[in-house]
Amino acid sequence: MRTKLRLLALAVAFTGVAFWFFGGPHFGWTKTTVEIWKVDPVTEIKFPEIEKRFIPGVDFLAGCLFAAGALSALSFCVPRR
Repeated sequence: MRTKLRLLALAVAFTGVAFWFFGGPHFGWTKTTVEIWKVDPVTEIKFPEIEKRFIPGVDFLAGCLFAAGALSALSFCVPRR
């Protein structure tokens, strides 16, 4: 059971870091919307357009690493056979 919890903690940490890195590593807070500037074809005026997109930030990364640490600490509470 201890080994399974430690492997689960490692999987949570690895998955969280990989999702944060490949999801566009953002060193601020997690964003759920992104502002994209577009140009009107007729008047050629730039205007912002809001697009819904999830960009994980450092709070997401810290949450995943905290969960992995909690699972790892929980593995020390399980008695050995």
